[in-house]
Amino acid sequence: MMFHQYTLVNNADLTQILIAFLGEAGFDSFQETEEGVLAFASAEAHDRWLEELEALKQRFEFTYTWAPLEDKNWNEEWERQFNPIQIGDRLYIRADFHAPNPEVEQELIITPKMAFGTGHHATTYMMCELIFDQNPVGKRVFDYGSGTGVLAILAKRLGAAQADAVDIESWSAENTLENAARNGVILDEVIHGELKDVPEGAPYDLILANINRNVILTTAEALYQRLAPGGTALFSGILVTDEDLLVSRLTSLGLQHQETRKREDWRAFVFTRN
Repeated sequence: MMFHQYTLVNNADLTQILIAFLGEAGFDSFQETEEGVLAFASAEAHDRWLEELEALKQRFEFTYTWAPLEDKNWNEEWERQFNPIQIGDRLYIRADFHAPNPEVEQELIITPKMAFGTGHHATTYMMCELIFDQNPVGKRVFDYGSGTGVLAILAKRLGAAQADAVDIESWSAENTLENAARNGVILDEVIHGELKDVPEGAPYDLILANINRNVILTTAEALYQRLAPGGTALFSGILVTDEDLLVSRLTSLGLQHQETRKREDWRAFVFTRN
């Protein structure tokens, strides 16, 4: 497969934010530089990447150029970017090339097909914290935009009665299944598709949506319809600048805002349905 390199020049304060959004858009790997970010992605989808970059420029100030990329060892590339995540003494998320940590309650081994993206660490951290706090034992759980599958896998590891996942990217759905097997977890259903492909008939007790502002705002009503009365929805992938917008949208649907959690420039939210 041929790849392109996209060079983004920006204020250093935007680096992690841009990596997070580019990761959600499907870019494959990243490298931080003094000037900004190098983003790598399949040459076949070049038009799509340009659309994503132009959309980002509507929200953030940066410039970019691109060029064909010489052959590169992509495993080495994402390994250099993937650092373990530790959440107190509760959880350690690592790749198989990292040393185990026997001093935590749970340890997950995640091997991404694409780059993990250091920009996701703050949102992943908060979502995992909240899953522990919600105690998913016996609950029906839905991971919306599963990525590597880490949230669904954690929920099932902690005793969820059912854990389903959906992602629009085929590689994410495949990666979710592979990582579940790697951790000795059986997920009930992993769907390659959109939210509309997830039936409304069997509502979930706990919805996990670590995705991005636009997707949450667009699909909020459909998520509400898939949340059981008395259920809880966790949202993250939201910048501090979008906090009020998200809370307003979700409360307008009848969801009750219970908590906002903060980490760096990112926010995570707990909402419930009566």
